[in-house]
Amino acid sequence: MEDRLEPESALDRLSERIVGVEKGQARHEEKLDGFRTGLHDVRTDLVKLGDEVTGVRTKVTGLEHSITDTRQRLDGFLEQYGRDREVSRAQAELSRLTTEWHAHFAQRKQTRALARSLVHTLTAQAVEGKVVNTATVRACSEERLLLEPTYWLAPATMAVAADFRREREQAERAQSHACALDAAKANLFFSLTCSRLGNETRAAAWMDLYLQSLDPDELGQDFCVVLDAVASRELGEKARGYTQQTMARWNRGSLRLSADSRMARGTRGGAHLESRLLNLRSRITEKQYAALRTTCGKDWQNLLSGWELATVPGGILTHLKRRFPDGAEGVDAPVGGGGHAESALDRLIEQLEPDEADMREKMRRLERVIEHEGDLEKATAAHRSSLAPDAAPVAFMTLLDQAVFEPDDVPLGEPARHMALRVVWPGLENAAQRFVADSRQRLPPHLTLRIAGWKRTVPTDSRTPVQPGPLVDELATHLERQTQAQSDAVVRRWPRVVAAVVMGVVAGALVVPFVDGMSQWMFGLLALALFGWAIWEFWSVPFRKKQVRDQGDRLRHEAVTTLSQALRQREEFFEDWRDAMDQLPALLRWGAPYRQD
Repeated sequence: MEDRLEPESALDRLSERIVGVEKGQARHEEKLDGFRTGLHDVRTDLVKLGDEVTGVRTKVTGLEHSITDTRQRLDGFLEQYGRDREVSRAQAELSRLTTEWHAHFAQRKQTRALARSLVHTLTAQAVEGKVVNTATVRACSEERLLLEPTYWLAPATMAVAADFRREREQAERAQSHACALDAAKANLFFSLTCSRLGNETRAAAWMDLYLQSLDPDELGQDFCVVLDAVASRELGEKARGYTQQTMARWNRGSLRLSADSRMARGTRGGAHLESRLLNLRSRITEKQYAALRTTCGKDWQNLLSGWELATVPGGILTHLKRRFPDGAEGVDAPVGGGGHAESALDRLIEQLEPDEADMREKMRRLERVIEHEGDLEKATAAHRSSLAPDAAPVAFMTLLDQAVFEPDDVPLGEPARHMALRVVWPGLENAAQRFVADSRQRLPPHLTLRIAGWKRTVPTDSRTPVQPGPLVDELATHLERQTQAQSDAVVRRWPRVVAAVVMGVVAGALVVPFVDGMSQWMFGLLALALFGWAIWEFWSVPFRKKQVRDQGDRLRHEAVTTLSQALRQREEFFEDWRDAMDQLPALLRWGAPYRQD
């Protein structure tokens, strides 16, 4: 009975537990439903939050664009403000400089106009014909001097007006006043004016004074125009002679300076002329005279230097004929039509003074700033592009060098370049003679040819015949003997044979039997190699003798060919050398009209 009740009680407890589990599961399901509802609400809130974040992000992006636009507008405004400020400053400064220009330099424009009128030949004719009253000329010139007492052209104009009135004393006082203000410009002005009015004697005297007032190391670009006028005899024969003498004196002074100053030796005077002339010498390429080069050995460099020095006169003559195609006839060129003198006088009258040029430069720079609306970079670039090439002063020796050797780099006409060549010619002639003398000293009477231990001396005079046959046979015999001696020296090298046999026996009899595996194979191969070496040393003598004879035959063939070529090139080389030295008399004959007394 008790046994039956125990299972029932167990079933009851189990049923109670199942009921409890079911109740717990129901409670858990209620909690899960609550969690699901809460998660759904959270998801809904997250979606709303995401929408709000997207809206905020859109607003932030719009705000960034607005800030960027505002910044760009602000930058543009600041940039434009800066440009407008620069334009305002430029306008104010330009206005100030314009006022100052008119206050200080406006009178010079009228002075230049009066000068152009007074130096005109028609004005002189009008005064001579009493069409113009001399009192009017005097009043105008004196007014210019009163208004511009520091401007050299005002007293120079007054001097010209005094000459019209035949008032020599007043003219001389005005000339002295003009020369005191600017000697070079005043002297040149009076020279060109006298030339235009037909007084060549006075034009030559003023030209002499003008040349004396110049610094030969700093010649202005106007000097080239003046030199063209003088060389074309537009200022008369006396002015041309004075200019020629002055240029020769400058050249001698530069030569003395180049001799005394080591620093100037490379850039001025005779040293520079010699360097320029050396650039005209001929060159020998690596392929030319290759056989002669090989057989001469260390003597070749001295021969090459002498040959190149000998070609300098021919190079000079070729260059001069190309640059001066008219030759000496160009020295006696006809008198020019006066165009160079007219141009020089107009340039001199219109030339701005340093203070004028400086102020004009500032005004043009300000005009570019206004033109480009305050953009300083564009204004600077435009100003630089509008500037004419800088007419920097040029040294006299540089001018001579360019006139003779680089005429495209200097604005000189043919007559002026002939004058430059006349000045340079004594130094050019002496340099050419020194080159030839040095070349003649480097020309040896005999030349030693060396090939494969064989050497023979041959004369360098191409007029002395050298028979190549005996020399070639002698060289071939020498090389045959040399080859035979080398072949006889090939014998069996018994020490090597004995050493190879002994080492092979040791390796095969004493080592191989006592080792195994890979070492046995290695020592076995070594023993075979040693026996093979001994056999080769014993039987290779005929083969090595034949190899020596073949090599000797090739060497003999190459040496004979080289000797034959070297003998032929010897005749050509030294004949060209002497022909090049013979070009010196032709150069001297070509330049005889340029030779100064």
